[in-house]
Amino acid sequence: MIDFAETLEQLRSRLPRPQQVRIAAESIPQAAVALILRETAGVPELLVIQRAENPRDHWSGHLALPGGRVEVKDESLIATAAREVEEEVGIELSIANHFVGQLRAISPSSPSLPPIRVTPFVVIAPRAFELRLSCEVGAAFWTSIVALKQTGRSVTKTLSFGETVYQWPAYPSERGPIWGITERIISDFLSYLD
Repeated sequence: MIDFAETLEQLRSRLPRPQQVRIAAESIPQAAVALILRETAGVPELLVIQRAENPRDHWSGHLALPGGRVEVKDESLIATAAREVEEEVGIELSIANHFVGQLRAISPSSPSLPPIRVTPFVVIAPRAFELRLSCEVGAAFWTSIVALKQTGRSVTKTLSFGETVYQWPAYPSERGPIWGITERIISDFLSYLD
């Protein structure tokens, strides 16, 4: 079983360091999310949020990672991730102390979704914090990284559009399947761990 100290050691030695590069003008909007890790009884856990129901949000009600779109005031994608985490779940992150690594940027694979380029950052939660959910977040929960590795993408998310039925691989969780772009980010993250 992987413990928190071993997880941190693997991530620090294997992940690319987070880059504080200025946000470049791109042809598609950019966003940043945070894979926030904490230690519970020696075991690493990951924070997952459930987005609040909103008819104007394409990801309404989905399980996700805290984060969001770049704003003009953001100096870097790391700054975007830190700002969004504080706004959505109330955790204040220090760029110097809490950011461990950066995963490859990813975009939704469905042409029906708005184009966006999402950069994930791996973050260690501060020793003391209190979750304060914004109106954008319907719920938040911690899930074991050990459980994510052991169960893998063992469930599917099924959606119907007209007469066509689509299925996506997903991780099981207490609030339903973790699928889509969040599943792809978590799969990339888990590939760095034994």
